[in-house]
Amino acid sequence: MSGTNPLLDNIRIILVEPQGALNVGATCRAMKNFGLSHLSVVRPGCELDLDAVKMAMHSTDILESTRIVQTIPEAIEGSLLVLGTANRRGEYHEPNLTVQEGMLKIRQVLDKGPVSILFGREEWGLTKEDLVHTMGTMRIVTDAGCTSLNLSQAVLLVAYEIYQNFGNPIPLPKAQADDPYEQPPTTEELARLYNHMEAVLSMCEFLPLVNGDAVMQVLRAFFHRSTPTLREVNLLMGVFSNLRGFMRKYVKNPK
Repeated sequence: MSGTNPLLDNIRIILVEPQGALNVGATCRAMKNFGLSHLSVVRPGCELDLDAVKMAMHSTDILESTRIVQTIPEAIEGSLLVLGTANRRGEYHEPNLTVQEGMLKIRQVLDKGPVSILFGREEWGLTKEDLVHTMGTMRIVTDAGCTSLNLSQAVLLVAYEIYQNFGNPIPLPKAQADDPYEQPPTTEELARLYNHMEAVLSMCEFLPLVNGDAVMQVLRAFFHRSTPTLREVNLLMGVFSNLRGFMRKYVKNPK
């Protein structure tokens, strides 16, 4: 069972007649990345040997628990919803949904029971005989110049969407989130930086004598858009302090 969200435990990934052990192993790894654990393989055209193990990496538990079955009905038994994957249109592919539309359909039943998602063979995908067992298909939208996806890549993309919709994606905490120097500066601290910058830029004759504040306003607007941290503001204070010290030491008659 998934350790992230019980809903993910209702997802069944089914590979129909995969021809490459590497793809099966990579599928296991893609599933593990996104909290999925139930894999069935229908009539595999390969041995799930060392090649599969190598590609599975830290997901060998999924590989070892893979169900090998002879028919699609065996693989989808008990499912409330069965969706195929295909980039083609046609009567056997309808309703043909984008992956995002497919997620909406999955959402309607996922808390009630298993949902099976079928992926076809590397060379030609799912046949119409396979699609008879589905309730629609999902397509991964790609550039029109290259619509064919590697099998495990297709699983990875669909698994990612499933996790974003039904998992518990937790954003990584900002580095040193409790560090006061990683917090935004106060208006007083920004004002101190701007005054310091203006003094040094005037010293090196960067600011024009007429309407020099217009240049400073451009710089202020830049900093406001970038939302610097206090650490970054202090760093800039140090930069301009060093610049001022350098000018006083090496520039003749600095202002």
